This record gives sequence, C-alpha cells and structure tokens, in this order.
Amino acid sequence: MSKTKRLKRKRKLRKMDNIRRMALKGSSGVMSGAHKLMKRMSRDHLDVLQNIEFALITCYRDDHSIDDRFVADALLSAMNDTAVPEDPRAKALSDAIENVRLLRSDVPDDVWRDGLRTVLQSVHRHSDRRPGATDYLDFVSAFVV
Repeated sequence: MSKTKRLKRKRKLRKMDNIRRMALKGSSGVMSGAHKLMKRMSRDHLDVLQNIEFALITCYRDDHSIDDRFVADALLSAMNDTAVPEDPRAKALSDAIENVRLLRSDVPDDVWRDGLRTVLQSVHRHSDRRPGATDYLDFVSAFVV
C-alpha cells in the first residue's frame, strides 16, 4: 500500500472516530443534520408539513384515544412503505396520511419523505411515546386550526 493511500485511510479513520465521539457527547455538529432538515422543510415546504400535521390532528380530534406512539408508527409505515399498522388507530392515521399524499401528488417523493421524517423528528422531540402520552399531539394541535 502506498504512503498516500495509508495517509488517506488514516485521515478517514480519524474523521470517523471524531464523528463517533461527537455523537456520544451529543455534540450539535453531528445532530445538525436533523436540525438542517427541519429548517429547510420549514422554510421551503411548510405547506407539506402543515398538510401532514393537519391529517394527524384531524384524526386525533375525532378519536382522543390516539397517542403519540400511534402517530410515530403511522409516520414510520408511511416513510418506509411498510405494512399498515395493526392497531385501528394507527391504521386510521396511516390512511389519513395516504389520503393527503394522494391530494398532494404535485409534491416529489423525496420532499414528501423529508416532510414525514421532519414530523417524526418533531414527535420524538416533544414526546417520550409512552402509552397514553399526547405531548406532541397537544403541542401541534395548538397550531392547527
């Protein structure tokens, strides 16, 4: 192996080690990716975020037994195109998200997925997602008319 390749490899390993250390410390350098996504989506695609949150809050207002866990499950299933959740409340949320997606066919798939990811990050930020917790839903419902 040439000296140049060894130096490049050593720099790459050092960089990965620094990233790992920053992540363990909770440094904002690594976590800024989520913040950048939220900032970009809020600036450029606020309508997409509002559409997703409106669907979630409408379901919550119809059925107060919905909690943040079901919201996270529905968002994950919509993001990953996985099977529909088994719980009827999570299924209702998933159906509402799918209906909004059909209405917003003008939105590219990558922007839609980023919107779902941003809302999911907000759920994780505002709630611990334990059974019965509605911290995120209560927070967002104050902004959705």
